[in-house]
Amino acid sequence: MNSQSLNDLTITRFQKRISDQKIKCTTCRHGCILSDNSFGKCKTRINSKYNIRSLNYGNISSMSVNPIEKKPFYHFYPGTFATTVGSWSCNFTCPWCQNYTITKTFPTKKGIKEILSPEELYQSILKKPRSSGISFSFNEPTLLVDYAIDVLNILKKNNSNLYSNFVTNGYMSLDVLEELTTAKLSAMVVGIKGGKENMKKYCDANINHIFENISIALERKIHIEIVVLVITEISDSIDFFRFITKKIVEDCHEDVPIHFNAYYPAYNYHKPRTSLAILEKARSIAMEEGLRFVYIGNILGHPALNTYCPSCKEKVITRNQSRFVSNILTKNHCCPSCSEKIPIID
Repeated sequence: MNSQSLNDLTITRFQKRISDQKIKCTTCRHGCILSDNSFGKCKTRINSKYNIRSLNYGNISSMSVNPIEKKPFYHFYPGTFATTVGSWSCNFTCPWCQNYTITKTFPTKKGIKEILSPEELYQSILKKPRSSGISFSFNEPTLLVDYAIDVLNILKKNNSNLYSNFVTNGYMSLDVLEELTTAKLSAMVVGIKGGKENMKKYCDANINHIFENISIALERKIHIEIVVLVITEISDSIDFFRFITKKIVEDCHEDVPIHFNAYYPAYNYHKPRTSLAILEKARSIAMEEGLRFVYIGNILGHPALNTYCPSCKEKVITRNQSRFVSNILTKNHCCPSCSEKIPIID
């Protein structure tokens, strides 16, 4: 496809005029105020001739069909596969990013090449026999939100049975969250990477905004799972585990699935990888604090990859790393041993 000129780029829905020359980007909680020809923090939004335009719209960096468990979703359509797409850049500054080749790469100001329209993406998913839905991931999907909403509206228009989800840092604006709710986003995996001070220091983010978005999403019936990245010397302390799990219980719900994922050295952060003992301690504390579905990720073959009935401890869903193996729940999502209802969406 031919590249676009800058002025042909999509004008984002999410902007608010501040003055004759300045516009506030309302895509995420940073709320960047842009003068003419300037970029936002993420470098995917530019004020061009007094409109904020997205350099990410349809600008797909990656596409693949992955198990839903890889996101990780463990209580959302287990055993299915999703067409996963991502674009460029991020609105966080995490120095340990695993996907840094795309999150630390900015779209070019000169325009976009290889645009994939929302309709083309929809048709592409239909041609993939294993794909049950669309997942916006790889980089921060909030930066692709105008495109994502257009894709979701196509799903609604066609009464599609395809599901949809974001794998996100949860830092979208309230306006974006409202639009995603209206467009019927099915689910979100939200990543937490430390407490209040470390989220500000390393990610340039306010953790309270993330939990506000999680609470609103839950109220709007968007399925939520939370990934806590256990990062050596940042989010691996007993105090942090107690803080984060209490906050999830108090602000969210005891049945929200929580994943404690191992950190691996990458990009500009090279402390030793997370130990198994630390991950197991995190899980133990979370369960002590009242969370009922607590998982350990990134550890091949670990028993905490599986789902257990919180009442009788029967193993009801078996997994091997990011792969589904079996599900023995009844049709009503009940434990076959004690009839406890397990919160699963399928």
